[in-house]
Amino acid sequence: MARHRKDRPASFLAEGGPDMTPLIDCVFLLLIFFMVTTVFLHTKGLEVDMPAQSEATEEKKKDINVLLDRDGKIQIKGEDVQPAALAARLVAAMEEANNENIIIQADGECAQKHVVFVVDKAKEVGVEGIAFVREREE
Repeated sequence: MARHRKDRPASFLAEGGPDMTPLIDCVFLLLIFFMVTTVFLHTKGLEVDMPAQSEATEEKKKDINVLLDRDGKIQIKGEDVQPAALAARLVAAMEEANNENIIIQADGECAQKHVVFVVDKAKEVGVEGIAFVREREE
C-alpha cells in the first residue's frame, strides 16, 4: 500500500493541484449560454401621469362642473345654459379653466337622454376626458 502513495509524481503536489483552466473555460461558456438564452419579460403595468416638476410653468387647471337636474336643465359654473348654446359655453369654460376635461353631475332622476346629449356636445367641441359624479345614497 505504501507503494501506491509513492507512485504519484512529485510535480502534482508541487504545482498546487490539478489544472483549473478547463473548468474555468466551462464555467465561462455556461455563463455566456445562460446570458444569451435568458428571456427578459417586460410586464405591462399601469400608465401613470406624474405631476409636472415645476408648478410655476404650468398654469393651474380648474374643474369644469356640468350639473344636470331631474328636468334636464344644464348648469355650468352655476349659470343656466340652454341646450342650443351648450357647445359654445363648454368651449368658453374650457378656455377659462385651462382644462379640457369636464365633470358631469346628474341628478339620479335625470333622464339618460339628457346625459347623452351633454356627452355628445362635449365630444363635438373636443373635450378629452369626461368624469361622472354621483351622490352617495344614505
